[in-house]
Amino acid sequence: MGLDSGGDVPRLEVSGRRARLVLQRPDKRNRLEPVDLKQIMRHLEEIDDDPSIRVVTLEAEGPSWCSGYHLGALAEGERPEFGFGDVCDALTAVSVPTIAVLGGSVYGGGTDLAMACDLRVGTADIVLRMPAAQIGLQYYATGLQRFVQRIGAAATKRIFLTSEVISAEELLRVGYLTEVVDESQLDSRITELCSVISELSPNAVKLTKLAIDNLSGVSPDLEAAQDNHLASLRSADHREAMQAIKERRAPRFLND
Repeated sequence: MGLDSGGDVPRLEVSGRRARLVLQRPDKRNRLEPVDLKQIMRHLEEIDDDPSIRVVTLEAEGPSWCSGYHLGALAEGERPEFGFGDVCDALTAVSVPTIAVLGGSVYGGGTDLAMACDLRVGTADIVLRMPAAQIGLQYYATGLQRFVQRIGAAATKRIFLTSEVISAEELLRVGYLTEVVDESQLDSRITELCSVISELSPNAVKLTKLAIDNLSGVSPDLEAAQDNHLASLRSADHREAMQAIKERRAPRFLND
């Protein structure tokens, strides 16, 4: 399953309950061209339309994970159908958990592409650098908001106001990275995480992700989060989980 990616544009692979969205311009440090942004948006739509998908991994080929938008296109004034921020916002809005698999370093807009994921697992040797101020830009609003909401103002200033190279150790300390693993363990750890998430109630996972994003936003809606909690108490997934406990077996949730 998956769209025909063709050439170097990002490809989508779906196997079982896991969708893999893979950047594949390693010779260009996985920078994103206008055509790539359009293709990622198509892939995200397909992911949200497939109820069998429980988790998404965002991966990249080569030693650099992503270097953001193609600066040459930016310098020439090219205006793509979808902006880089639009893609990151759409990735944030995907209903199932998303994991950035950071086997390479992250630069420019790639830092927000990873931040748009729910979890970021990286290897100990990766680094991050955000050069927006160096090229005369204040970063776009939703990207800055994402950083501030998820790692706080102080860590965001450290990244954006210095343009310094920041180590994986510091990224873990400030909360940008969820977890750091040895390079040899990255694939197995991601497989383990995907398996763990896939075995949970898909309804509860989606509602919990929605509630966390809601409650960490600028206008949290506590009532909406509570309403969804009450709805989950009446859900088929909750009834199945309770029955499974009685019968001393693993639950069989919808779409299993």
